[in-house]
Amino acid sequence: MKSAVFLDRDDTLIVNRDLEIRPGERAGDFADPDRVQLLDGALDGCRSLKRAGFCLVIFSNQGIVARGGASLVDVDATNDRVCDLLRDEQGKPLIDAVYYCPFHPEGSVDGFAREHPWRKPSPGMIHQAVEDLGIELEQSWVIGDSPRDLDAGRHAGIDDERLILINEHTPDVAEAALRILAAIAPSERASFSLRAERPALLDDERSASTVRASAEALAERTGIRLLNVSIQGGGLQIELEGSEFVAVGFAAELRRLTNAWHRRHYETPLWPEPAVEP
Repeated sequence: MKSAVFLDRDDTLIVNRDLEIRPGERAGDFADPDRVQLLDGALDGCRSLKRAGFCLVIFSNQGIVARGGASLVDVDATNDRVCDLLRDEQGKPLIDAVYYCPFHPEGSVDGFAREHPWRKPSPGMIHQAVEDLGIELEQSWVIGDSPRDLDAGRHAGIDDERLILINEHTPDVAEAALRILAAIAPSERASFSLRAERPALLDDERSASTVRASAEALAERTGIRLLNVSIQGGGLQIELEGSEFVAVGFAAELRRLTNAWHRRHYETPLWPEPAVEP
């Protein structure tokens, strides 16, 4: 048996609500592989979870089929594009399986205009994945942007503490992944270092203070205990309580957040890619 993380698709892994609504489209409906954009943190988060040994499963309501806005072929093509973008550093797919529900009771397409046990908040997709993949629910998690995603996990029997809602407190999959890794990490210490693109960048007190504050805020949000944070010689060294997987995931998310801040204020990244030194 293996542990899994069940991931909602739209506005959890990929952009949806912020896309421009085209004529004839309904807000929230999305089945166009050419418009797929990963959300910030989606790739790093999935990589962190896969390194830790989790099976990754996408489960998504796609009532757009029942409403006549897209075909099964369109949804499959969109899902294929999402999976193609979610790969590890060696190019191997990160997603183990994708389940979606094309049914909706208010639909208009024959054969799909009805309720179905797969439609969230019902747990049908999770139960099917358990049967197909041999998943152990007692050690599995759910990440989604809607209460119905979490309700599906709850109805399947996953404990509330393993249901993570993407919101202002956990803004992306990368931070959700860190929360999961911190919760399962053994009591040990790990460390990592980041080297600035140019050593002088960290001589700027504003940048150095932002890096420290970002590390502390990220640790607080994800439940990770920082043991030491040191900035010197153009580099950052952090020691934390957790496994090597936690350290690598923390480094990736901190790098992404502080690079985004530095680009906004100075138009250049603070850290090169990749920048993790175990």
